Amino acid sequence: MWKVLIADDEPKIRRGLKALLARCGGDLEVVAEAEDGEMAYDLAVKQKPDILFIDIRMPFRDGLDLIAGLATALPGRIVIIVSGHDEFEYAQAAIKLQVFDYILKPIDADSFIKVVERAKSELESRREAGKYAAWAREQLDRNLPVLRERFFKDWVGGSLSRTELLEAFAFLRIVIGSPATLLAARFAERAGYGGPGGDMGKRLALVAMRTVMEESLPPGGAYIFEDDTETIFAIAPGFEREELFGIVSGIERRAAEQVYQVPSLASRTVPDPLEGICDAYEALTAELADGGNCEAFVVLARNYIDKHYWNPELCLEDAAAELQISPGYLSRLMKRETGFSFVEYLNRTRVKKATFLMSDPSAKAFEVAERVGYRSQHYFSRAFKKVTGTSPTDHRKGV
Repeated sequence: MWKVLIADDEPKIRRGLKALLARCGGDLEVVAEAEDGEMAYDLAVKQKPDILFIDIRMPFRDGLDLIAGLATALPGRIVIIVSGHDEFEYAQAAIKLQVFDYILKPIDADSFIKVVERAKSELESRREAGKYAAWAREQLDRNLPVLRERFFKDWVGGSLSRTELLEAFAFLRIVIGSPATLLAARFAERAGYGGPGGDMGKRLALVAMRTVMEESLPPGGAYIFEDDTETIFAIAPGFEREELFGIVSGIERRAAEQVYQVPSLASRTVPDPLEGICDAYEALTAELADGGNCEAFVVLARNYIDKHYWNPELCLEDAAAELQISPGYLSRLMKRETGFSFVEYLNRTRVKKATFLMSDPSAKAFEVAERVGYRSQHYFSRAFKKVTGTSPTDHRKGV
């Protein structure tokens, strides 16, 4: 049922319009009649009619001013002017106000009915379009995670233009600021998933890993997806170094507790995601390719220690930041590739340098300790004995 409002200061015209509307089918209901413009506005706002028949010349508020006001208060209504005036300026104003049609008095019944039928067809089309739009919104909301997943895989794969990216951001309601952080997590191929149900076990571990990353990243603004290499990625806001370390450590801790193993983790800061996300993705993929870069990272870490061993502040976090990997991941790599933890390897390097310096008889023990990064001579002696099996003093004596 379509609701109709009639606004005309002549009662005879109002009655005539109602009679003609009765001939247009039973799906029209006149919900309000007004004899002046002010009354018509108030009734229209209250009743919210679908079709309005409005005379131009009415008391208190003329029809054109009324139509302009209703365009703001009730947008999208069908307005049909019924007027005894055929002046060009009225027709021109009606066009600007997007009036549906302009009917002249005296009203021709057949012409009037045709206009009303067109108006009803327009309303039916809008209703169907509205239903489709609502259905489309519902389908989009329901499938949004899947659509976003597909989009992110296409994006990092480099198959989308800048225009396509911007259109997808708007359509999929994605907001990514600059800079951004790309974080990646992958389980080693040698992880214990063999035997019956191995594939299912890995699938469940990946699902759990997504949950771990969602729980570890700040709420809102982070998008998580999986690529074809079974690597979980997160595109998140740019983080400060300390904040990122905390997030990575949290992911490692949660993974150990919930997935019962810790994946390899790596990250990149992307100053301009639109331009740099593909390069960052390729770098992280290569870095995590089944541990393929493990040896290279260990070599870089050892070189970093060789250059900075003298610094008493040197720590695992500094080296990891230099290599742009997590401290936990670097620690595991060092242990696996060298047999020593980061601290153990650092102590061995310092002691090796110390033995060389101690070959100079004039070098005092506390001076050597300071030059190789120890603030405390006592701690230097303990580390020296742990590495060499003898104290610095006995080493000089050749004991």
